[in-house]
Amino acid sequence: MAIPRLRQLRRDKLLFTLALNTVRLHLEESDRIALAPHLLEAPDEDLQLIQQHLFQWVNLSTGYITRKYRCSIQVALELLGELQNDLKRGISPTELRQMPLQGLLQVPAELPAGEQLPTAADQ
Repeated sequence: MAIPRLRQLRRDKLLFTLALNTVRLHLEESDRIALAPHLLEAPDEDLQLIQQHLFQWVNLSTGYITRKYRCSIQVALELLGELQNDLKRGISPTELRQMPLQGLLQVPAELPAGEQLPTAADQ
């Protein structure tokens, strides 16, 4: 299967939502570090929680990409990064901050019906 184009990734509603969640958490992480630069060296519990969930959303996103588009994890990470950058350029930080953070701190164990997480064998 050919590597998908950015346009194709943006049209995938599930992937768009997953990527948007990671962008929102990146913004929250940046905001907290900007307000308290010492957190970069010694993250507090809140920042660690944000980073943990960010990692989980990225894993969920890349797993979805590897499964759906049959590509390597490296390619999936590059595609996710490209989509995230596109979202950051296209959506203002003010609008992103309107997304409730609490909902992003509850990563689903699996994707919605009809979608599957990749297994270790798939990766």
